[in-house]
Amino acid sequence: MALNVNHGAQGSSKSQFSIQPLDSFNDVNSQVNRWQIQASTLPFRHPYRAVIAHNIASFHFQCYEATRQKGDLDQAVVGYAEALLRGMNHPPLDILTFENLTRALVTRFNDFGAREDLNHSISYFRHLSNLPLEVAGIKRINVLKDLTSALHCRSEVGDRPEDIEDAISLLLHVSTMVPPGTDDHRIIASTLADAWGKKYEQTGESEDLTEAISYFRAVLTSYPLDHPLRPVYLSDLAVALMSRFHRSGDLNDVKDAATLYQELLDLLDKEHPDRMWVLMNLASIAHTRFERTYDSEDLEKAISRHREVLLLCPPVHESKDRLLRNLGFSLVSRFENFGHMDCLEEAISLYRAALHLCPPGHPRRQHSLSGLANAVHLRSLRTHRMEDLEESINLKRENLALTPPGHRMRPEILHNLSISLKTQYEWTSDMGYLEEGIEHLYEASKLVKSGHLFSSHILRVLAWHLVYRFWHRGADKDMADAIKHYRTSISLMSEGHPEVAHILSSFAGGLDLIFSRTGDAEHLEESIALYRSAVEYPFSSARDRLTAAYNWTVTAQATRHSSALTAYRKALSLLQRAIDLGPTVQSRHEYISGRDIEAIRSLPMDAASYAIESCAYEEAVEMLEQGRALLWSGMRSLRTPLDHLHEVGNSLADEFTEISQALEAIITTTHVRDFKRRLSGELEKVVLRIQALPGFENFWRPIPFRHLQIAAMGGPVVIINLSKYRSDILIVRSNHLIVHIPTPTNFFHRVTKLTHQLSETRKSYRLESKKYDRVLRQTLEELSELVGQPIAERLMELGIPEHSRIWLCPTSVLASLPIHAAGPISSHNNVKRYLCDIYVCSYTPSLSALIASRSRNLSGSASGQPSLLIVGQPDETLPGVDSETRSIECLVGSGSVTRIAGEAATHENVIARLPMHPWVHFACHGMLQPGRPFEPSFLLQDNTHLTLLRIAKSHLPTAELAFLAACHTAELTDDGTPDEVLHLTAAMQFSGFRSVIGTMWAMADKDGKDLSEHFYRKMFTAGAQVTSYEQSAKALRHATQKLRAEKGILLERWVNFVHYGLDQRAGMLGSIRVSHLKRLTEPV
Repeated sequence: MALNVNHGAQGSSKSQFSIQPLDSFNDVNSQVNRWQIQASTLPFRHPYRAVIAHNIASFHFQCYEATRQKGDLDQAVVGYAEALLRGMNHPPLDILTFENLTRALVTRFNDFGAREDLNHSISYFRHLSNLPLEVAGIKRINVLKDLTSALHCRSEVGDRPEDIEDAISLLLHVSTMVPPGTDDHRIIASTLADAWGKKYEQTGESEDLTEAISYFRAVLTSYPLDHPLRPVYLSDLAVALMSRFHRSGDLNDVKDAATLYQELLDLLDKEHPDRMWVLMNLASIAHTRFERTYDSEDLEKAISRHREVLLLCPPVHESKDRLLRNLGFSLVSRFENFGHMDCLEEAISLYRAALHLCPPGHPRRQHSLSGLANAVHLRSLRTHRMEDLEESINLKRENLALTPPGHRMRPEILHNLSISLKTQYEWTSDMGYLEEGIEHLYEASKLVKSGHLFSSHILRVLAWHLVYRFWHRGADKDMADAIKHYRTSISLMSEGHPEVAHILSSFAGGLDLIFSRTGDAEHLEESIALYRSAVEYPFSSARDRLTAAYNWTVTAQATRHSSALTAYRKALSLLQRAIDLGPTVQSRHEYISGRDIEAIRSLPMDAASYAIESCAYEEAVEMLEQGRALLWSGMRSLRTPLDHLHEVGNSLADEFTEISQALEAIITTTHVRDFKRRLSGELEKVVLRIQALPGFENFWRPIPFRHLQIAAMGGPVVIINLSKYRSDILIVRSNHLIVHIPTPTNFFHRVTKLTHQLSETRKSYRLESKKYDRVLRQTLEELSELVGQPIAERLMELGIPEHSRIWLCPTSVLASLPIHAAGPISSHNNVKRYLCDIYVCSYTPSLSALIASRSRNLSGSASGQPSLLIVGQPDETLPGVDSETRSIECLVGSGSVTRIAGEAATHENVIARLPMHPWVHFACHGMLQPGRPFEPSFLLQDNTHLTLLRIAKSHLPTAELAFLAACHTAELTDDGTPDEVLHLTAAMQFSGFRSVIGTMWAMADKDGKDLSEHFYRKMFTAGAQVTSYEQSAKALRHATQKLRAEKGILLERWVNFVHYGLDQRAGMLGSIRVSHLKRLTEPV
């Protein structure tokens, strides 16, 4: 750090002692020689000899300022010192010489870094501050400012913490001597801000950082908006706020820092060179916010800004490698959280480009090596390519070779290399890799400062490696050392640290593995106890606690431990909380579909399977409802009532969200422990207050079965649970006990194989392919054996007459199979029948969805002819749309139909007219967007899309029936989360339509007209009362039977069409009171 001093005091003495600027330095030596000759004629103690020494020193100083030759500066220092030693017997001149000597020493320190010059200058400034400076015409405030600057400088380059304390004290004193609002006052305030910041770095006390921020704010406030220094202090304050955020986790600091950087960005011209760096900081802030909130919009913003920075960066720039790495880092984060493989591939390309810009010997080569090694390692875990893993290890070995012992990065590099080596051990069973990893971790543990948080992490990883070696070799020392290191790792965590749950869970997993080797029940019991502690640790994020709870369920399930059901209950509750805290439905989906919880997605089905094994059938149903269709529930306020709380104007929603996000965001030190404990207590109180509200009794609780059972008032609901542990069929009826149907032990494997086979065949062959027809036929036959026959037989045993209504509620990948068409099912007269011939089948994503449909529009539809909106969009691939829509208009009657087609079928027009018609018929293209589960859509005029999410956001209180005669409207677009049932048919149901007809895959254009005619003719010829939606499932069955009776019709043509929701009026529910039904369907 360079000192800022005023050299203007030189030459401020009386005229006989002043030095005039030289026109040329050629005569310097002759002038000095003349003075030296003159001095030799004077007695040794003559005061004029001191004056001559001062003048010679000043000449040398002027020469140095012009030539920057160190010899001149050294001569100046010697000359001023000689003048002082001889003495001029003139206090003003002695003081002036003393000041000049001090400033010469400061100059020599600034330019050549000699620490003793800085130490001497501080001593001399202190001495000067006690002299009568006024007699020499020197301003005391300047000396004090220079002294504080010197102290501040030494505090940064030295190890004297008291220097910064002295500097702050002096600055506070000087600030009282300067009028407010002046430039001097602003400079002092900014220096104070820097000094408090430096003190914070030394002490770690949050109060010091708060003082720095306070002074930065004061400086910024004192400058007008157009002041040239305002950008500097905008940046300084933003940096200080981000420092405080990294300590306290207060997202308000992040918000304020982003605002400051945005203002700074607005002040800069588009061509300003600093614009690139401001954008980089904004990108970094967005990424940091994402890591706390999991809001994917923040990550997208970070990526977008990093891309903008790269566009602004010249082709050749000294920091290009850094900018490439920044974008790569955010793309890797997107991959890690959401599994986008294309992002990882792009990140690897960016890291390779960055490494190319950092050839051997480049000071930043290590950073590029580290980033590329990490990204390639991640790819190896996804692709299981050994060459990727070997490249990652080689890159990490090179990085280690560039990092000598004692380098601050060496422990982290050793740790990273050990992780890849452990993976190679797992893939090859070669103990040499595990041994090498353990050696590296032992070295890293010795290099990390004792008590440092990274030491805790290193010890945890080392313990896990030792557990593996124990499991492989059985050496008791490895077991003892692993347990010791785990306990030390936990002890290094301060109370309130969010990583505690993760470490406890890791320790529990290690003990579980040890138990699998030793069989010692004490290890198992401690493992379960640690899992429980991790799950119940209030200061860790819901997502970390969810991972711990899931691991607990795996251990308890495998060991048949008595805590298994408790573990499942805890895990499902945390799954709901983790998803609920996502700020948008997209971010909730991206979390639930992310790689890091891939195994957890089966949690509801696994929990139900365990409950079923324990004969707890009602709890099994509750668990499935609690853990499935969470995104739809959130959008419609069935499961996450925060939106509903907002709608009814209750401030508890804001209070709950604010406290939850604060807890999720906080990172730790012991200084925020009490704050976290207070927040946690406040959150529990808010939850209790919400649960006390009418209709919110089950907030963050599973819905009781007695409430869910109402879904079966119109007919049995058949739940088919698919789990790797065991699979089962449950039949839910109103006012009856649940009926259980066991399945074959290979049920899970067979269904998984069927799903993959059918999906891959459909992707490979076009519509009406005989190959696909054969595969579909085989699928239906196997489904008949697995589910169709058992369901039909048990329903008949229960006295459910043929042609009765039933609802199918499949879980997991079963949701993509045509269970309604399972068959042929054998009968006593050998008639070839499918399940949908025996019973009138509908689907429902969940019991809650069925209850919600039943609760809407309870007063019934208006009497008379229904109002139908027909949306048609013909093109060259759909020539039959026009005749289809006109045929429907003739059947229904033009007085009850509004038909919009062609140019009139715009996105805005359709959305505006949907609330005016209880019935709607779409005849257009249905579009899928792979990897974008919220963007399946109807293709309308001008290539516009009416998307799933836009439909789901609609509120259609009078909606009854939707016929979606378009491709893919009931096809799952997201293989990763089949239990979220994300398709257009479900979107129509959740937006308000009580009865919806959709398609499981592509449909033939000619089927639109034929099936529609059969359907609507059936609807309008069965009597006056069926001019509502109430017979839609039966009418669809009639229409598909007519279609399949036609000669040459392949299976896929009629199997394609499915019914979701109800076909009964609320008034037909017998003794169920409407008020009771409404209460049961309030958001819970």
